[in-house]
Amino acid sequence: MDNKLNNIINEFFENTDAKNDEELNNQLQELMEKYNNGEIDYVNTAMDDAYELLEEAQNTKSKKKAKKLAEEAYLGCPDCFDALLYMVELEDSYIKKLELLEEGLEFEKDKLEEEKYFEKDNIGHFYGIFETRPYMRGLYTKANIFIEMGKIKQARDICKEILKLNKNDNLGARYLLMAIYAFLEDEKEMLALYKKYPEEHLQMLFPLFALYYKNSNDEKAIEYLKRINKSNPNFIKFFKGKMEDNENIMPGYYSIGDSSEIKMYFMNYTFLLLTVPLIEEYILKYSKK
Repeated sequence: MDNKLNNIINEFFENTDAKNDEELNNQLQELMEKYNNGEIDYVNTAMDDAYELLEEAQNTKSKKKAKKLAEEAYLGCPDCFDALLYMVELEDSYIKKLELLEEGLEFEKDKLEEEKYFEKDNIGHFYGIFETRPYMRGLYTKANIFIEMGKIKQARDICKEILKLNKNDNLGARYLLMAIYAFLEDEKEMLALYKKYPEEHLQMLFPLFALYYKNSNDEKAIEYLKRINKSNPNFIKFFKGKMEDNENIMPGYYSIGDSSEIKMYFMNYTFLLLTVPLIEEYILKYSKK
């Protein structure tokens, strides 16, 4: 949902005279039809203008122009934190990325605190609140920048903050945190996290496999190797050179249980894979058992 639509819906809820849920739903449906048909009188806010510039930046093929438009959007409306996040994405230097992001996060947090979003009732539900979503995306971006810079423990702390602010973890910080715990060989924290999010797929299971492989606990490592292959049979096929790419999955996307999931994991979690350089030989040996 974009900023303009969010404003229109908020105004609708503030002014609706609906007497019951059925009437409310009918009015909301009518509102959406008018919105889609361009029939609602609405004057753009500075934030709306910034998001329009940001959309233009994201759609241009020129990186130079994209940078200029994103900067124009942010300078015109510093409340448009997504514009700064796009500036960070376009920046080549990781030091510059971090400088931009930390300055922006500080400004954004101060603003959200002033607007009472950090009150107790909101903690744990941040991604469910439209206004706090950009801040959450900023934190996740910062965690990934720390990973790229080799600052693994700082990335761990950011991931824990994300999960504190948003327990449903719409951004998938738990997956990055599992990989971090495997990197740090922190079994206690990893098992506690897995107990909280007991998902049977590659992003949760591979870190457990890697941890027990690194700790020479073959019994546990083989158990998780089997569970990985049960959740995605392409895992063993990849190491045997028999995995076939799924051409129906668009570039940049993946599907759980599919070959695209394997490619995604090995691309996004290089920092963990580098700590287990001989894992292929182990997998090929024990996948036969």
